[in-house]
Amino acid sequence: MMKFNLHGYTFVALVLVSLVAHHYYGKYTKQLDTTVQLQSELLEQQNEIASQQERIKRLSELDNQYTKELAHAKSEIDALRGDVAAGRRRLLVKATCPKSEASSSSRLDDATAARPDDTAIRHYWTLRERIAVINQQVLGLQDYIKTQCQ
Repeated sequence: MMKFNLHGYTFVALVLVSLVAHHYYGKYTKQLDTTVQLQSELLEQQNEIASQQERIKRLSELDNQYTKELAHAKSEIDALRGDVAAGRRRLLVKATCPKSEASSSSRLDDATAARPDDTAIRHYWTLRERIAVINQQVLGLQDYIKTQCQ
C-alpha cells in the first residue's frame, strides 16, 4: 500500500497555486495597464471633441454675425436704390448733358437733364452690392484668422 505524504502534496499544491496566481496576476496587470491607457486616450479624445465643438460654435457665431451684417448692407442698398428711383434722394454721377434738339443756338439752359443710361445705373447698384458682400467676406475672414488661426 502506498502512503501519501501530505506535506509533499501541500507543497506541490502551493507551488501550482502560486504559478497559476502569478500567471493570472500578470494578465490582470497587463489588462489594467491597457485599461488605464485606453481611458487616457478616451479622455484625450473627449477633450478634443469638446474643443472642436467649441470652435464650431464660435465659427457659427461669426458666420451668423456677418450674415446679418451682409443682409443689413443689402437692405440699405435696396432702400437707397428705392429712394433714388422715387426721387427722395439723389445720386451723384458724372454725366454729360446732351444738347436739346429744339434750338440751334447753344446756351447753358438748352441742355437736357444729366442722366446716365439705364445700363450704367444697373451696373452702379450691382457694384455697390458686390462691394458690400466683399467687405463682409473680408471682415469675416479676418475674424476667422484672429480667432481660429492662433
